[in-house]
Amino acid sequence: MLTALRVADFAILEAAELSLGPGLTAVTGETGAGKTILIEALAAVLGGRATERVVRAGRETAEIEAQFEGVGPTTAALLQELGIPDGDGSLVLRRVIGRQGARRCYINGRLVTLAQLRSVAAPLVDLSSQHAQHRLLEKDSHLETLDRFAGLTATRERHAQLHGEWRTLRDELTTLESRRQQQAERLDYLRFVHKELQDLDAKPGELADLQARLQRMKAAEALAKAVGEASGLLGDDGGARDRLSRAARAIGRFAHLDPKLTDLAERVREVEAQVADVAADLESYVEHVERDERQLTRLSERLDALQRAVRKYGGSEETLLARRKAVADELDGDTAELRVHELAKAVDAAAKTMRVLTNQLSQARRDAVAGLQDGVAAVVRQLGMPAARFRVALRFDATADPGPFGCDDAQFFLRANAGEAEGPLHEVASGGELSRVLLALQRACNDAVRAAGDASTVVTCIYDEADAGLSGSTGLVLGRFLGEVAERQQVLCISHLPQVAAAADTHIAVAKSEVDGRTRSDLRVLDEPSRVAELARMLGAVEGEGDTAIAHARQLLAACRKRGSTPVNPMDCSPGQG
Repeated sequence: MLTALRVADFAILEAAELSLGPGLTAVTGETGAGKTILIEALAAVLGGRATERVVRAGRETAEIEAQFEGVGPTTAALLQELGIPDGDGSLVLRRVIGRQGARRCYINGRLVTLAQLRSVAAPLVDLSSQHAQHRLLEKDSHLETLDRFAGLTATRERHAQLHGEWRTLRDELTTLESRRQQQAERLDYLRFVHKELQDLDAKPGELADLQARLQRMKAAEALAKAVGEASGLLGDDGGARDRLSRAARAIGRFAHLDPKLTDLAERVREVEAQVADVAADLESYVEHVERDERQLTRLSERLDALQRAVRKYGGSEETLLARRKAVADELDGDTAELRVHELAKAVDAAAKTMRVLTNQLSQARRDAVAGLQDGVAAVVRQLGMPAARFRVALRFDATADPGPFGCDDAQFFLRANAGEAEGPLHEVASGGELSRVLLALQRACNDAVRAAGDASTVVTCIYDEADAGLSGSTGLVLGRFLGEVAERQQVLCISHLPQVAAAADTHIAVAKSEVDGRTRSDLRVLDEPSRVAELARMLGAVEGEGDTAIAHARQLLAACRKRGSTPVNPMDCSPGQG
């Protein structure tokens, strides 16, 4: 239960502090006084959207704090999971919104993320704003409401998770298959290149070796002639070797006359020997020089093939060899076909798992339709629509792939009055009728949740302008209805109807004033005289008729207080409301 709310520097709420109790609390005030701002502040501390624009002009931060007592096991488990002390059943939520974009959230004094704040606050309060009525006009919200009534929220979320996983796998498979089709030509090209380079089987350094061998073979005849000529000059008669021999003998004849000639003769003989060795090597070289035309052709063809490949695949022998390795690696790494097969199996398995849950959801929804129809019809009849008929049209499309929430499509239909045709809710419901249907749906859902044993859910119900579009006797019935709901759970209602305010156990008034040139809103719990005066204002008191309005206000209060279990005749206590 929400026991205290403190708001500071939030829009025109400069400083507001409320103590709240069980039962029905009504919040009233002139249009523009700040009633809706109070709801916005409460929504913010529960984790709703809030920007720096909510910070009061001239202030740096806005701060909202809400205290709850008697939190249930769901909230206690969440606190334990987050490592936050449970406060012996007390829970304090605090949110600070900075003008410069700073955002801070606290739970029992512990700094938390906004997502954590939302998760803890979600089971505590059911906040119904005027936006909820507009949301009810959206067909997509109808299936969500049916699921909430049927207690399928967790199953619905699990189905959405499975759907997301299946969709991710399916999209990956589709993308991969499309990519494989686009890459088919490239893979064919890579296989061609790989075969060509494998068949070529180039070796490191082979290009230079081939060029040298071909150059030698092409020059074999000229080479043999040159080497033969050199050999002849060294070894033939009259050649260098012959002359060196004669020189050695000539010097040797006179060596006995001068010892120096002996050394010189020996040195000449050494040179002769070296020349003889060179001449012999040259003769041997000439004998082995040959010009094999077949070999020359083979070498030329090999060199030509290598040079073409180099020009085609890189510009150098190194890049050619690197390209061959890269192509081989890319072909080896092409596991797309295996991945496609694996993904196809995974998609099929995920679809089967999801389909089981899809069928379970659909069956549970069909089982819940009658209960929701009866629950809503019973409430709207209490709220002044005795001939109303509410119907849930549930359609299962077995031919389509499941969506995030299955294959069902739900739509609400309403016949508001006897003799009228039934139609889609968004087409036939007036503002007042829509308000009553919304209340009935919320009542049915909350009762269903409690009947399922989760008493910790929706401890506090907050209605913002739930009586929009209602007036007169219907407003009185609405007040009685909210009072009955408040017997089981705390209800806070922002209202413009005196009939609803008169049914409240606690009445809070919001008033706007100007202080030192600044607009501010103030909140105060009304005592009996102040409450009578506020009801008189709401009843439309005008100058000169104050006593009549006061009397009507007291009559309305008295009638609402004795409502008990006895139905109240609306005509007995709705003066001036027709």
